[in-house]
Amino acid sequence: MIKVESMLYNAISNKTKLARAFKNRSVIFIAPTQTQARKIVWSSLKERLVGEDGLPIGKYNEARLEVEIPTEDGGVATLFVGGWENRENYRGMSNVIHLEFDEVDTMKNFFIGWNEIFRPMVMETGGGAGFGGTPKKENPNLRRLEKLAEEDEDWEAFHFTSLDNPAIPKEEIEKAKKEMDGETYRQEILAEYVENVGALFKYDALVDLFSNSISKVNEKYLTVDVADDGTDKTVFMFWHGLEAYRIEQFERLNTEAIVSQIREYTAEEQIPMSQVAVDAIGVGAGVASNSLLDGIIGYKSSYQAIKTDQSPVQLPNIHYRENPSLTTEYKNLRSQCVFALADLVNTHKLAVSIDNGIIKEHIIEELALYQDASKGDGKRMATLKDDIKNILGRSPDITDTLIMRMYFEIRERLVPAQSQRAVELANQLNNQFVTNESRASLNSTK
Repeated sequence: MIKVESMLYNAISNKTKLARAFKNRSVIFIAPTQTQARKIVWSSLKERLVGEDGLPIGKYNEARLEVEIPTEDGGVATLFVGGWENRENYRGMSNVIHLEFDEVDTMKNFFIGWNEIFRPMVMETGGGAGFGGTPKKENPNLRRLEKLAEEDEDWEAFHFTSLDNPAIPKEEIEKAKKEMDGETYRQEILAEYVENVGALFKYDALVDLFSNSISKVNEKYLTVDVADDGTDKTVFMFWHGLEAYRIEQFERLNTEAIVSQIREYTAEEQIPMSQVAVDAIGVGAGVASNSLLDGIIGYKSSYQAIKTDQSPVQLPNIHYRENPSLTTEYKNLRSQCVFALADLVNTHKLAVSIDNGIIKEHIIEELALYQDASKGDGKRMATLKDDIKNILGRSPDITDTLIMRMYFEIRERLVPAQSQRAVELANQLNNQFVTNESRASLNSTK
């Protein structure tokens, strides 16, 4: 087994390149779970550590999956075998000179754990790490690691299929090809990345979101996602055009505190109130209607989608119309904004310049879950927020601020120029939102 050989070589050899000499050293193997780690590597490790006399080499701890073996330098190397679910147990370990990860694409929040817990270990010692597994479309960590290998000469990527494994009979592979569906065969046997067909956001584009270079504009915006009950985090996202350049998060802010914070930020960043959007649900409703925030946009995802596109089946100057009527094809405003965001992200026209690893991972994780959930009624619909929350186990508050920013982009399509037609369209938009507010108030009293 390649990973066993890699672990043993780095643990024992005095030829391993390190920042300094370590007489006693540690090597760690991580699988998705402790049970998998025992099955994947522990048995193979014990089989490998047998002397010419047939006796085991090293001192074993079966309960903890640890073994101590002598090194060429006369020291002791300790090999730790564990599961990703117990990663916090490894935080702060010293003298770690090598790490091995297997089935990386099944590890949730992998890059957060890698950057916060494991990477500092090998940075301190000058050690290395290996990553492996079968590509999975749901959580493609290996794809991101391959992108790092393309950009950094210290990284190297290798691709092997089941066809390259001499231990697997070729007739079994041919049999699997006939019995498996094409997507499964490509993923499990050929180790290819299979795109999630229904995903709205391309995974590579999500990763590139944090390195995109876009044209600078002077317009500034602020989008605010208010915690549902005022006890969770309220998120403030600052925008310079289509570049998110700052984020602030606060816990347990009430209506007055949020209003005060918005006034402070708009004055500090010189953002017009008309370019501030607040999630006007629950506590946010009181914020959006506060008299101290005159001109602010109260955003509700349930609002009717904004009619921005001219009807493709009606021509101008027919039936006494100067312009074709406006039309829309979205279930609601939120779906329209999600599709608009996907278009900008996939075409690299939006950027997030926030140097925070956890925020980056949350954005990638949250947006990667959005699917085209249309039901065949002619209205395009994105995955419901409640479904996203159920999958994540938390609310996608950060990406909600990205979605809200799209309101202003959609509005720009409705008001394309300083003209009489633009004024008419602007009035139509305002009337539509007044109607939406009236309907919302009426429904809430029933």
